[in-house]
Amino acid sequence: MRYLPILAGALTLAAGLAQAATPADVCTNLGAARTALVTLLDEADATKQNSYVDQIKAATAALEANLAAMATGPDAAKVNAFKPTWDLFKATRDGEIVPAVKAGDTAKAKGLATGVQAGRMKEMKAAMGCN
Repeated sequence: MRYLPILAGALTLAAGLAQAATPADVCTNLGAARTALVTLLDEADATKQNSYVDQIKAATAALEANLAAMATGPDAAKVNAFKPTWDLFKATRDGEIVPAVKAGDTAKAKGLATGVQAGRMKEMKAAMGCN
């Protein structure tokens, strides 16, 4: 019984560490979402497209969790600089690029990805300090 408070403290500490996030975590998840999107741009098979969209969603969810965990910590300024561009990036990706790929309009999708989205990617990487 005397170990119970120590165990509870250790579990609380472990839970806090599991929820901690760093700019490197954001960069990793941003890269994973980007890689899946770039691969999606050249995929014609609908089943594979859906798989890449699922990968994008998973990386996006992880990135969103990272941002939430960092929002009130020492990296809050980075989150504040990153988030407006990230929101625009997601809106264009999910509202224009992915639908264009699924409709077979890869020229439109690639134009957006290599144009406005490439600029946004640079902004986000700079804001978060990604390599």
